Amino acid sequence: MRSARKKATRKTTVRKPGVRKGAKAWTAAETATLKRAYKTHSATEIAKMLRRSVSSVKAKARTLGLKKPVRRKAAPKKRTTKKKAVARKAVAKRKTTRKTAAKKKTTRKR
Repeated sequence: MRSARKKATRKTTVRKPGVRKGAKAWTAAETATLKRAYKTHSATEIAKMLRRSVSSVKAKARTLGLKKPVRRKAAPKKRTTKKKAVARKAVAKRKTTRKTAAKKKTTRKR
């Protein structure tokens, strides 16, 4: 008869989901620095401060739900009356040159 032996099983370690094997864990101080500096500094600058890769900084910011403030475009500068007059003259000049060019084309065909 065969003796009842237990099968050898491999030990498995429990890892946090989403953490790569061998990855450096984030400390509370690093996370606090990231939260404080993310709105005002670039990811590259923060990565240098924390001595981490840029991709790890961006990934951690994403998991923490951090977002950069939206950059708004500056309102276009209003033209002064002098600039408006110059612009009108330039447009009028272009129109007249187009008209004369069109007239020349029609006279050549005849």
